Amino acid sequence: MLRIQGLILVLSTYCLLVLWAIFMPVYKWAAIPAGVLIAVVIYYRQVISHREKIEVIHKRLSNLRSEGLIIDEKFKEAGGDVFYSMILTLLTDLERSLFKLVEKNIQLLSIKEIGRSIVTSTDEDKLIDSVFEYLVHGVGYREVAFVLLRKSRKCFQAIVCIENSNRLIRKVVNLEYEDLKGAVFNAFTSGKAFLIKDARMHPIFENKGEQMFPKSTMTSYICVPLQKSSERNRYCRDENCRAEIQGKSADASTGKVFMSHPECLSCPENSILGAIIVTDGFRATPLTNIDLVTIETVGSLVGSNIENWLLYEELREEEIFREKVLEGMQHGLFVCDLEGSITLANRSALEMCKWGEEKVLGAKIGDLISRGSGGSTGSFIFEILEQGGPPTFHEAYMKQPDGLHIPIRMYVSRLLGNEGKKQGAIILFVDLSNIRNMEKQIRHLDTLAALGRFTSAVAHEIRNPLTGIAAGIQYLERKGGLTDDQRENISIILMEVDRLNRIITDLFKVAKPRDLLYQEVSVKELIDRSYKSVMEIFNNKRIEFEMEISDNLSVIEVDHDQILQVFINLLKNAGEAVPDGGKVRMTAAKYGGGAPEVIMEKDKTLICFEISDNGSGIDRGDIGKIFEPFFSRKVGGTGLGLFISHNIVQHHQGRIDVSSKPGNGTSFKVYLPLKHPVKGGKVEAGNTSG
Repeated sequence: MLRIQGLILVLSTYCLLVLWAIFMPVYKWAAIPAGVLIAVVIYYRQVISHREKIEVIHKRLSNLRSEGLIIDEKFKEAGGDVFYSMILTLLTDLERSLFKLVEKNIQLLSIKEIGRSIVTSTDEDKLIDSVFEYLVHGVGYREVAFVLLRKSRKCFQAIVCIENSNRLIRKVVNLEYEDLKGAVFNAFTSGKAFLIKDARMHPIFENKGEQMFPKSTMTSYICVPLQKSSERNRYCRDENCRAEIQGKSADASTGKVFMSHPECLSCPENSILGAIIVTDGFRATPLTNIDLVTIETVGSLVGSNIENWLLYEELREEEIFREKVLEGMQHGLFVCDLEGSITLANRSALEMCKWGEEKVLGAKIGDLISRGSGGSTGSFIFEILEQGGPPTFHEAYMKQPDGLHIPIRMYVSRLLGNEGKKQGAIILFVDLSNIRNMEKQIRHLDTLAALGRFTSAVAHEIRNPLTGIAAGIQYLERKGGLTDDQRENISIILMEVDRLNRIITDLFKVAKPRDLLYQEVSVKELIDRSYKSVMEIFNNKRIEFEMEISDNLSVIEVDHDQILQVFINLLKNAGEAVPDGGKVRMTAAKYGGGAPEVIMEKDKTLICFEISDNGSGIDRGDIGKIFEPFFSRKVGGTGLGLFISHNIVQHHQGRIDVSSKPGNGTSFKVYLPLKHPVKGGKVEAGNTSG
């Protein structure tokens, strides 16, 4: 094309010169050299202009080459039609670029999958593995470094992955703040990604002489900082900040500085989390802006995930702290929703109720906490909340799997949501078993103390006159000359004196108990002997007696004489309470729960002896008084029989309960430990009927 244009130009010039020679023959000798000179000048101007255009095109193609086009340099040296060669070269490069573009699209599409893996990962190692898997095997980078900021240790930790000659090298490099230099430090301080096209001019920092990528063939590299997604105050608030004292990089409007010193990386205001660094080492082509966009896309996903992971760790640490606080509480804690379902229980609560966590969570609060035997269930907890006013303590019972109930004192408060809306109830409670035992012991000691004071004050004053009265009556009886009525009266007087003397003796024995003499006793023999002692009363009134003993119960370890006295007293009271032809039943079995008031210690088996009758029952007003001393509704009763029986059972670390309804009979239940308790009591059995 250039030659055709030059030929046309020369021919045109010669035509002009010929016309000049024809019309101006005087100057025809100068026409030929003038024409040649003009043609040469025009030709070289065309050549120079053509070369300038080629240089401009080549420069622009070189710029495209830096963005990923593989421009062939041979078209400069090609002979013939340069433009034709250039067009072929451009077409070839466009085909290559199209292939690379398709490859990049595939890589970018794979970001979706890797992004899903990155976003859902809550483990740091899995996150790093996912990033390396994508960048090394997915995109094809041979040298990748994942840099994480460790604020607690005031350092950077770089996990480096190098794939060279089918060898995968992975190492960890710890970097001090002072090791950060050049473009990498600028990327951290500015928060902007960098594409360094000349690695020799801006080398990657070294760690004590050790290169991050040893023996690398890199010519360029990319550094993309990982940042928190939320925008934060990027100015230091610490008045003692080293950078602020030095007065470096102060902001004109606020006078504050930020990231002007490596120590600022540990500042709480810093939004930097780390960085991703990739190089073109062991690759055929240098890195371009397309690679920068790819790494920035991955960095945004990774940065968000690291931020979420750090927040997750903070929440997890806070959760662990709360769990340790809750688990370390000595008080039990239940949290339930508005439906009464338990959603949280701490260790103390599980130990008190003895249900497994899998059974407690989701269970109804009413199945575990009640006001008492026959009382309302867990619904009363919400009744307490509805009462309003300042929260107060309430007493209730905790049900255990074996049916046992332990007394608790609980504090109930509202569980409120973010908007102050009630979401459930918080129940904080403590086991009152030990306190109840102590209260019973204190009441018993108070009673004994009162009896001791009473007996010490009046016993001698009563016994001495009784001795004189008995001696005088016996003297009159021996003197003779008495009528039958007088002898009968004297006999009655002596019987009453004996009865008063027995009362005083029983009072002394209650006030001054002796040691319990524990021994293994056959349960059947114990009940048989008790029944034989009252058989005459039962036979006279034609009372039917039934006895039932569980098969798995043979012996019990108790003080035989004293427990025998308890059973004799209870059977005698039952026989006297039923009408002629009535029925008395006595059973013995291992206690399996069901009575909230019965407090059962850990690893302690109780035996329940029940004596029931179908008599007239006990008035409701008298139920709470029958175990008090000197209370009795029987004619001639002293009111000490049940009191002494109660003391005997209590000193065996047992319990005696009574249930009765007027007209429907009475039932006494005696709970005794199967084995000798660790702490035994002292008591002396009396022989007075209550």
